[in-house]
Amino acid sequence: MMHGDADSRRLARRRYGAGALLLALAIFALDILTPLQGAVAVLYTIIVLLVSRGHDRGLILAAGGTSVLLACAGYYISHWGEPLDSAAMRLGVSLTAIGITTWLCVRNQAAAEEHRRSEERYRTIFNAAGLPIWEGDWSEAHAVSLRGEKLDAGVIDRIARSATIRDANDAAARLFGHADRGALVGGTIVAHHTPAAEATLGHIVEALARGDAAIEEETQFLSASGEVIDVVLRVTLPPGADGWKRVLVMALDVTERNRAQARLAQSQTELTHMSRITTLGQLAASIAHEVNQPLSAVVTYAKSGRRWLAREAPEAPEVADCLDQIAANGTRAADVIARIRDMARKADPERSLVALVRLIDETVALLRRDLQTHGVAIRVTVPADLPAVAGDRVQIQQVLMNLMLNAEQAMADIALEQRELSIEARRDGDGVIVAVRDCGTGIANDPESLFVPFFTTKATGLGMGLSICRSIIEQHGGALSASNNPDHGATFRFRLPVADEEGVLS
Repeated sequence: MMHGDADSRRLARRRYGAGALLLALAIFALDILTPLQGAVAVLYTIIVLLVSRGHDRGLILAAGGTSVLLACAGYYISHWGEPLDSAAMRLGVSLTAIGITTWLCVRNQAAAEEHRRSEERYRTIFNAAGLPIWEGDWSEAHAVSLRGEKLDAGVIDRIARSATIRDANDAAARLFGHADRGALVGGTIVAHHTPAAEATLGHIVEALARGDAAIEEETQFLSASGEVIDVVLRVTLPPGADGWKRVLVMALDVTERNRAQARLAQSQTELTHMSRITTLGQLAASIAHEVNQPLSAVVTYAKSGRRWLAREAPEAPEVADCLDQIAANGTRAADVIARIRDMARKADPERSLVALVRLIDETVALLRRDLQTHGVAIRVTVPADLPAVAGDRVQIQQVLMNLMLNAEQAMADIALEQRELSIEARRDGDGVIVAVRDCGTGIANDPESLFVPFFTTKATGLGMGLSICRSIIEQHGGALSASNNPDHGATFRFRLPVADEEGVLS
């Protein structure tokens, strides 16, 4: 409560009390000095009503009691000793009227006092909250919604320029880079608008017109210094906000959160790339073998073609066949190198349709020599009509390659003839499940612990591979899990949503 407000109320009570006293004396004189036969004492209700303007319960009761005493005194002076007739009845009516008026005024004063305390609590919370809050008059937006106007850029701009701020707390002022809330109250926040804020205002007005009582939107504003600030707005219509004259807006500054998320995403991208490069380094021998095969064929066919030419048969069909084989194997080597470059490149994820059948074949071909070197037999069961998924092809291949290499390493301690790696894929409702199954010793700990960052069962492992794999699959709207097999070994499964023709997740 402000000190000035208390003084004002005290002064008002004195003024109403003095006026009521003078009026009471006038009514008393009118009652006893004039021959009027009407219920003059009823006029004392005016005294009670006048005093009630001072919003003081004690003063109202005092006025009511004084009025009753004056009415009785008037009757005593003018009619005492007379038989009970109409004068006594008029006194009864007057006393009843004074009593009812006093009771109603006391009750209204109590209600007004409760409303005042409620407003004070509201204002205290409003001003003390660390959260930026402002209260706006959106009458123009309400009128636009009633008229059914289309919310184009011009209408939204008109709404924004007419949405004056009735009140704001200091946190709101700090959000926009002002020294105090006085810079906001009475004006608008149009100067802080960005194109995103304009679009958000349109969405909020549409939601309010639909009857939504609370709307939450994330948008961007400009501070007074021109810095872009990210905020989450929560707009509500308090009770009694008819015509949207009191729209409450709360804002949560998420600028630092968004920057941290951006830095985290960048770190995740770099970590994923490093993991991919590390995997490719482990596969150097297999990659060299994969590339060397077509290059050896190119050399062989070139020598054969030269021998055929040395026999003075320049148009011999064998020469043409050798040249075709050279071209085919050169293309094959180029394809292998291109795939390796794709795996090694550092670029933002590219979302496209990914044919898992071809992806699995290429990954198996890349790892085949490494698996054969370690005596691992491979079995692939993938239906030819397996639907495509939407996502980044390189990242999905990174997951599959990582799971296959883990399976190979899990079988290092068992007999060669028992080492078998199985890859199965099938459709599961609106998704595709890919399972990589090994015949190793299984998972000794809780399978979920394998996906915890920096948890590893390998002496030279970093413990980030499976964590990155799960992160990649979840970013694609899927899930990755692990479990022990009923007989022996373990199976890792990932599920990805099926994509439609336009690459949109179904």
